[in-house]
Amino acid sequence: MRVRRKHINQVLEQQKYNKKLRYIDPLKVKRLLGSFFPSGILAKLIDVDLIALNDEAVIRMGGGDVKPKYLSKEYESTVLGVVDEMEKYNRKLVSHSEIMRDRSFYSAPFDLTIRYGSKQDMPRFHESWSEQTLLESTVQVYNLSDCKCRSCYRPPDEHRAILHIYKDMFNGHIWRISVPIQYLMKGFPLKPNGHMGYYHSFVVQHPDSYLLEWLNNNATLEGIPEEPRYNYVGITSRNWLIRMKEHIRGIESGENKKFYNSWRHFAKNERVDFMSELIVANQSYDDIMAWEEARVDIEMAEGRALNMIPGGFKGIRELHKLGVLNKERPTLKERLTAIEAAERANPRSGVPNLLISELWKEDSYAAKIICGAEGRLSVEQVRTARDLNLVGISVEDIADKIGALNVLQVKRLLDGKTYSRVH
Repeated sequence: MRVRRKHINQVLEQQKYNKKLRYIDPLKVKRLLGSFFPSGILAKLIDVDLIALNDEAVIRMGGGDVKPKYLSKEYESTVLGVVDEMEKYNRKLVSHSEIMRDRSFYSAPFDLTIRYGSKQDMPRFHESWSEQTLLESTVQVYNLSDCKCRSCYRPPDEHRAILHIYKDMFNGHIWRISVPIQYLMKGFPLKPNGHMGYYHSFVVQHPDSYLLEWLNNNATLEGIPEEPRYNYVGITSRNWLIRMKEHIRGIESGENKKFYNSWRHFAKNERVDFMSELIVANQSYDDIMAWEEARVDIEMAEGRALNMIPGGFKGIRELHKLGVLNKERPTLKERLTAIEAAERANPRSGVPNLLISELWKEDSYAAKIICGAEGRLSVEQVRTARDLNLVGISVEDIADKIGALNVLQVKRLLDGKTYSRVH
């Protein structure tokens, strides 16, 4: 009975603390981020920032000698009340579970960024960060002007509020951990046994000299080539950052895996940032396998993948061919064991060479994968856009004629930055 009373007291205390916060659920923060950050402090900080944004359009909190910064009157209607709407949408998700699969996020055009670390620990310290504090937060609101650079513009179909936390790791490298803010809010139906899908990425940042030269020549960062990026697509039935801790142990212990070897290689470059982003949660086994298969296909087709094998059920079929797995629906732990067995059986050629290289030699197959995902141009749209460009049709008119998501999507195609293997 004493144990039960203690448990009840803990629950009541948590409920009491929970009521002190308007938007954020501390239990969700602890579940998704607490293993790397003090969850109670982080929950309070996020809540304060969201209240200030929702009520007064504050995009940078004050403190000490720093005054708060407000979004200009011209644009404040973009964010006033937006967090209230996100909370209402969470309640809608509870009562209409069928929309969770297709539309689980409210279309909110902002990100919240929290920096945790000093300039001493972060050699590549952003010029807008304050050197007077270890902890600060800012809000980035998108689509407030005509600028279409990645810092200012986010396509409407990608609107969802994201929390980015920057912290130091690996000899001064910056690590950015990102999660959807709605996953941390009260009311969001975060399932205790749902599968999660995430990305771990290496991004090689442009040198400052390159950025300055681009600005001198173009007066804006719009159209600047994307930084080289390499992605590992992961899924888990546990907490996604628990899996990350296991990755870190593998990296530090010298395990011979493509992802780990790449991480150690990139860690030698001081301009590399490491990024981890939780993309989806609440997924069933079948849904998360389909999600992983589609995402890994795209990353492999673009030459950015750090995964050892194709994703989802496609990867399981390949493991069957290698004789290291005989189940049609293995658990994720059983699949991992099979992948490790394949690596041990083929120490020279390696699993990527066995399963992937032949698969992607045919441009026709790559085109099918590149163009198959939702929101991407079809093969026919790509060909039509190129034909129209040859006869002098403007990018804006081409985007309208082929039904592209936006002008930037067509511009990147015609500049050869995307769809290069689609002929």
